[in-house]
Amino acid sequence: MSPIKGISESRRLPRLGKIHLGVKKTKKVGDKEVEYPSAVDYFVFPKDNPLYEELLKVFGEKPKELRILIPVEDEERWASQYYRCYSMTRGLICRGDGNSAIRMVDTRTGALANHESQSVVMKEMSCQGRECPDYEKQCREIMNLQFLLPEVPGLGIWQIDTSSINSMRNINSAADLVKRIYGKISMVPLLLTTEPQVVQDAAGKKRTVNVLNLRTNRTLLEMMETINKPALQMLTTPDDTDIDDTEMPIPDSETPEMIIPQVQEEKVTREADDETEKGKDKSKRKPAAKSESQEVAKPKETTSDPQATQDEKREIVQALRAKGKTDENIREIFYSITGKKKAWLRSDIEKLNEYIQKEDSGTSADSEAEDFLKDFEG
Repeated sequence: MSPIKGISESRRLPRLGKIHLGVKKTKKVGDKEVEYPSAVDYFVFPKDNPLYEELLKVFGEKPKELRILIPVEDEERWASQYYRCYSMTRGLICRGDGNSAIRMVDTRTGALANHESQSVVMKEMSCQGRECPDYEKQCREIMNLQFLLPEVPGLGIWQIDTSSINSMRNINSAADLVKRIYGKISMVPLLLTTEPQVVQDAAGKKRTVNVLNLRTNRTLLEMMETINKPALQMLTTPDDTDIDDTEMPIPDSETPEMIIPQVQEEKVTREADDETEKGKDKSKRKPAAKSESQEVAKPKETTSDPQATQDEKREIVQALRAKGKTDENIREIFYSITGKKKAWLRSDIEKLNEYIQKEDSGTSADSEAEDFLKDFEG
């Protein structure tokens, strides 16, 4: 019997579920309960997954390591990593690599598609990376890590999403080393771990965050000795079939639920505060009838402190990079000096310039930044 072209030769692995790196918490802000993801130091299994009890039997309730196999060689498929922008109503609406991006835009306005867009189209355009106005608002660096859990029943893929840059670097570096030893990474027994790592912010302060790592409980000599043993050969694909022909789940087809940006709690708190204040302002206003002509003729408000231009912001970034600051350092400097994540005013740019000048003269702006934050936070 002849195979059916386009069907018989194709192979597909389903996704069995997602594993999270955080839990959902709630807090009261004013008269409103807000929900936000909070990072934890263990892997979180979804309780609504049919294999939840099996996962607990194999790994326990709060495991800090998972015994995994990488299913394919192609890193693009098992560790896909891009700038990704999500919408709660449309899922993935922009994906870029820092140079180019595929973006869903409103055909009428040309802007990023939202829930009000009636007609949309996918458009290729340049990617600004961290300079994009949507960065941290909707866009983050996100890795979709896909792997097998050989001790858990079922044939399929498990996935973890992370926005941690340190986790991405750790995974990429370990994968390169495994490939140098074995000549491949697929079907090599590995440990996926979550571990504390001390990082240093732009102000020189140390803090501990939890990051992902690829590990092994074997020594390098033991790994090299097992390369030609039958047990490992059994994990390779027989009959010269290329396992990389196997289709895998589309990793970024839906909005990640438990990505943990460090500012997430601050963000939902701020949004809840803003909504509460808007509600108070609205209740204080007295309705006034206005003619259509009055609405059209209403003059725009002006401010003596205008928004900083993209060129002004770019000059600051270039100056800090020239001093050896990493992108993460620069973001932290911007926030510590201005108290903002974006929408800098001209006065904010002046403060950042003062910071750079004081660094040039060998003095520190840390104390002034602390004073400014005390002022800013009231």
